[in-house]
Amino acid sequence: MVGRVVYISPLQAESMLNQANLFKKLLQECGYDAVFKSTITVEDLNNDDVAGAIWFQLATINFIGDAIVPYILGKKPKVLYVTIEGVPTRGNVAHSNIKRCEFVAVSNFVKECLQSVGLKVRNVVHHAIDWKLCGEIHKKNIIQRRQIQQYAKDRVKFIVVARDDPRKNLKGLAEAMRILNKKGYEKDYVVFLITEDSAKQKFEGINNAVFIKGFGGSAHEFILGYMACCDYLIHPAFSEGFGLPILEANAVSKPVIHVDAPPMNEFTSPDFNFMFNYIDKQAVKCNMYQYWIFHIFTPDMLAEMIAYAIDVYKNHKDEYQEYCTKAREWTKNWDYHVKY
Repeated sequence: MVGRVVYISPLQAESMLNQANLFKKLLQECGYDAVFKSTITVEDLNNDDVAGAIWFQLATINFIGDAIVPYILGKKPKVLYVTIEGVPTRGNVAHSNIKRCEFVAVSNFVKECLQSVGLKVRNVVHHAIDWKLCGEIHKKNIIQRRQIQQYAKDRVKFIVVARDDPRKNLKGLAEAMRILNKKGYEKDYVVFLITEDSAKQKFEGINNAVFIKGFGGSAHEFILGYMACCDYLIHPAFSEGFGLPILEANAVSKPVIHVDAPPMNEFTSPDFNFMFNYIDKQAVKCNMYQYWIFHIFTPDMLAEMIAYAIDVYKNHKDEYQEYCTKAREWTKNWDYHVKY
């Protein structure tokens, strides 16, 4: 008898948790009993009732360590689906069995980072979205729309969904807003932020920066609803393993402002997003497990692109609507039924 249970062990980070939930949904649609389990054991993978297992994890030994032995010794099909924002340190690889594992990477960027230190990558599978849900979100976001409109009035509405983390470059966004406001743009736009309270000090004195929600802990549909209420997403990050908010915003028909750098440029396009070049690439030591790869740009560069987006929305509505239509259509290829 073939087992029908599939264990899923997700990283407790918003993007990977979202993907784990999509994968669970797909398994259930296919008739499997998909079960979240924080620790998957060798015994689990030798159980006749179990069809297989998948880990959604960060590819550093402090996160993936518990999966290595079950992955090597377990008899059932299993997948290590991983992200990383840069290059693993040699110490992360040298004295462990991590080299005996084969990974599925969330992006070609992640694949290259892992292979650069001798790790094996079986395949690349980009993150996915629920395309149908994203298309219907406008019918479900009445509360968010009312809240956003209360603050925005007739200003162009931008939204940011990001942790207060050096990789996400919220400090650079705050500086870009100060540059724009000094040039007289303050009454033309508002930026809504979904992030931690710790970020508020970065935006002190910026009256058109509005904190509407803490980062994490909210239903995914609720966050998509906020995205759909706004006119653009700003993704100011220097470094990503994937960059899921970009794909999600496009899926709810919103163009995105972001740097033209990997891995984001693997799944985005200047045909509908507002992309700009980076001026430098730097390895930044995060901890003893990896070096983040930063794609550096200045606040002035970000401010210039935001100003351009404001002009397009206010003065070229047909062009803006074309971007929205193209963004939505593009993401059809990233539906979870297609990707997973």
